[in-house]
Amino acid sequence: MAVYTLRKKFTFRNTRSSPEGMVMECISGTCQWRVYATKMKTLDKFEVYPVAQHCACILHLKRNIRTYFKNKHLSFLVDKAARAFCLPDFYGAFNEIKLMNASCAEYLQGIGFQHWARVHFSGNRYDIMTSNIAESWNSDLREAREYPILPLVEFIRSKLMHWFSERRNVTNNGSGSFTPRVLEIIAGNFEQIGGMLASKINNFEYEVRTKEGESFHVNLSLKSCSCNVFQTLMIPCSHAISAAIKSKMRVETLVSGLYSLECLAIAYKDEIFPISNTMNGEHQDSGAVDMEVLPPATKRPPGRPRKSRILSTGEIRMKAPRKKHVCSRCKGSGHNRATCKVAI
Repeated sequence: MAVYTLRKKFTFRNTRSSPEGMVMECISGTCQWRVYATKMKTLDKFEVYPVAQHCACILHLKRNIRTYFKNKHLSFLVDKAARAFCLPDFYGAFNEIKLMNASCAEYLQGIGFQHWARVHFSGNRYDIMTSNIAESWNSDLREAREYPILPLVEFIRSKLMHWFSERRNVTNNGSGSFTPRVLEIIAGNFEQIGGMLASKINNFEYEVRTKEGESFHVNLSLKSCSCNVFQTLMIPCSHAISAAIKSKMRVETLVSGLYSLECLAIAYKDEIFPISNTMNGEHQDSGAVDMEVLPPATKRPPGRPRKSRILSTGEIRMKAPRKKHVCSRCKGSGHNRATCKVAI
């Protein structure tokens, strides 16, 4: 990397370094150059991801904000700034954060806008702002994490088999050409076009005015809009839908093919099969049957084993609602049959 940067005439620094990998970025605050390198397991070589980007989970960021800064509605402003599609909206929300709590604004600047704000992120987030898949696995493995290794792996395998089968079923029984979630977004954008006026500029460009008087420039050929929603999500915004109706163009043609049912089917085309308990002759002759597998040489820690996972910063454990007791004599609440004083 040092030779590469010398040839390109710029300087980099290591922002993270460990035996398993490293992260390098340009020292300039405006340059987006960044390299992620991870060590390969079987070789003394590194696998380099030159275009990989790092982004933070907005859910955990908001929890940190609520924990360290006690201002009311501060996390709402952080979420508003993180999800903004254009720079004026982002800086409008960020200036409100500055006025409310300057220390919080400094904390967010230290993280780096490109890591948590959508408008400053150089890659494509596809409206995925949280690490929900990790939380889903935490929830599903709540009981299975106490299993021995083999039953735990079998639980994960059966869960993935079920998930893959369900998503393939969506592609087989889905109505339309796109995924159900994308169709919901398009239907919601259709409901917002009331009161909009689209004026033709040329064959593919239109000016769309809202009922509030705001003006937006839509280019149907480039699939872009000055609100930045269209080109960021690759799903037509309400302004693009208004322009498409004016030009008598089908709205479905403006949606990216990445959201099609065909792409979803390709993502889940592989099938996951169960592992048979019977062993064939090839495995028996390999000598693996005679191998004695010993338990790991570990010492049991003191105390009772934990049943629940350690909560992250700002996370609140939700309590289950208490069961409402009803008197079996008068069917009233707040007492039981033994203390019931209602006349029969």
